Amino acid sequence: MESKNTFILHETEAFMRGELDNVTVAHGRIVLDLVSGGYVPYGCYTSPAVPLPTFDALRVSWNAGTPPGTAVEAQARVMVDGNWTSWSSFGRWSPYLEREGAAPVTKGAVNLLPDSLVLDSKTATQAQLRIYLYTKDEHTTPSVSLVGVSVRAVDVIPAGGRPINARLHLMPYAVARRAPALQPVMDLAICLASLTNRWGADILPEEFALAMRDCRSTDAERNLSFAAAAAGCWGFPCWACWGNLALLRSEVRAGYGVIVGLESTPAQQAAGMPPLRYAALRGFRQGAQPAALLVDPYAAAEDFDTETELLLDDFLVAWNNTALCMRKRDPDGALPGCPARTSAWLRRVPKVAPDLFAMYIGSTQHVLPDDFCAALPAPAAPAAPEEAPAEDAAPTDAPDTPDSPAEIPVPQETASQAAPVHGGILAWSTLDEHPHATTAHRQFHYVTPEQGCIRLAVPPPPGTRAEPRKYTVYAIEPSGSMLVGDVMI
Repeated sequence: MESKNTFILHETEAFMRGELDNVTVAHGRIVLDLVSGGYVPYGCYTSPAVPLPTFDALRVSWNAGTPPGTAVEAQARVMVDGNWTSWSSFGRWSPYLEREGAAPVTKGAVNLLPDSLVLDSKTATQAQLRIYLYTKDEHTTPSVSLVGVSVRAVDVIPAGGRPINARLHLMPYAVARRAPALQPVMDLAICLASLTNRWGADILPEEFALAMRDCRSTDAERNLSFAAAAAGCWGFPCWACWGNLALLRSEVRAGYGVIVGLESTPAQQAAGMPPLRYAALRGFRQGAQPAALLVDPYAAAEDFDTETELLLDDFLVAWNNTALCMRKRDPDGALPGCPARTSAWLRRVPKVAPDLFAMYIGSTQHVLPDDFCAALPAPAAPAAPEEAPAEDAAPTDAPDTPDSPAEIPVPQETASQAAPVHGGILAWSTLDEHPHATTAHRQFHYVTPEQGCIRLAVPPPPGTRAEPRKYTVYAIEPSGSMLVGDVMI
């Protein structure tokens, strides 16, 4: 699971090497302590210091189940010139919060970005992680199943590894066929779905896109930490890392796809591709002209046309050495608090319009708010360096500081952290002429609510009779949770 520049804590034995404050390890996961029949409101897990190759940048990953009312917050610090920097937070995370990555800030040699920490003119030799667990409900706890760190090593000759000729069968999807409102983050979400759905998960890219979205970001910079957290929430161990060709070849050799970041050429950008896009690596082809085999969501307008290849030399030029690695779903399945699918009934509202349908959960109508599909608000302006002490808290080894676990107050939701009430996706589909391997391969029609309901189709002209068709409706909340229902019309 690890390479020399990547350190992963996963399962009981690894977690027990760290320091536990108001938390414990149960069934291979970090959870809050249970006291007098209720969970404590907050706790902290701190990893041991991790020696790593000399590095100038760092990424943190975590996989956690966070039911509504709970959250986790990962932090890291590094050793520079023999001294530890202050702790840097990568944002409080839960699908049910309006998630925000780290506010960009510079403090000394440390440049903190939404999902990474970069050192300016300095290098580090060690890193240390900690993760806070919060709950507002004494009967519910978040659970952390994986914590990891990966660094960008300096002065290291990239390893190529042993060549391999292999092809994995990933699920291809095109950005052009997905929800237009989520297009800026859809390539990364599609890649997550490509990897998970090959193992039978049948997750829509829109579910991933909403669950991993960084509300602080402009979406031009996708948050890899949040993407790994979203995949982990569905039960697939996942982490972000810096890698080399040897890492990619070893992952493919083991039967795992990898998500890679590719820098688009000026010609590709002129054709509509973003400067940085994400693709799923599905194998390598050897021979006179070795190539990397990809699922590139921006490469074509149709799903199966996104299966492309790049000559290996061109791929290595385009690849920015970032990767998202994933493993098969844990036997226990999705983590507690994973965004769920709920079945709904669809009933015609003839008094309003013959093609308008209301959604019901049991016997209760689920009214879709008018702003269900409204755009998210513009991200907040980044704080000035001197205005961001919360993201650079003092180390926990100073017991008299307010940052020590015993003295940290239970966080209260601010307006930006409360569960969002807009930014969802509403769509419908019918059965296509041919069956598909996954639901996401269907033709989706993206719409907005009307009077709390959904309009499905224009009724046939009077005097005509059409064959009944099965319609499926998908109402995806900003958390990634989804209401889904069928009706014959």
